[in-house]
Amino acid sequence: MASSQVVKVLIVDDDVVTRRIYRTMLLRFGFEITEAGDGKSAVSQFLIGNEYDLILMDNDMPGMNGVEATRTLRGMGILAKIIAITADANSRGALLDAGADEFLLKPVNFTMLTVILKAFNFLN
Repeated sequence: MASSQVVKVLIVDDDVVTRRIYRTMLLRFGFEITEAGDGKSAVSQFLIGNEYDLILMDNDMPGMNGVEATRTLRGMGILAKIIAITADANSRGALLDAGADEFLLKPVNFTMLTVILKAFNFLN
């Protein structure tokens, strides 16, 4: 995928600094980035017709959290890969059960993120 088209990523986190960090990491790969500040905004991106290949989904957000947003997106038939990200290791099961494809603990390690992106065929 990475060689034939630009990977479109939706970064979902209520913390603007965290979103900037993820943006900086992913721009190194030439990915196209969109940001959402909460789960409801992430769902809205798909409702208005936007499509993404990858979603970085925080769990602990006001309003609609990552578990609820992931479950909603999967219920809508969204097939984008979802990497759930949280500081709470105990949330792993709930996030994966909701439909996340992978799980990372905060702070996100660039090397681990790269390994996952390669496994998802977003990088060569």
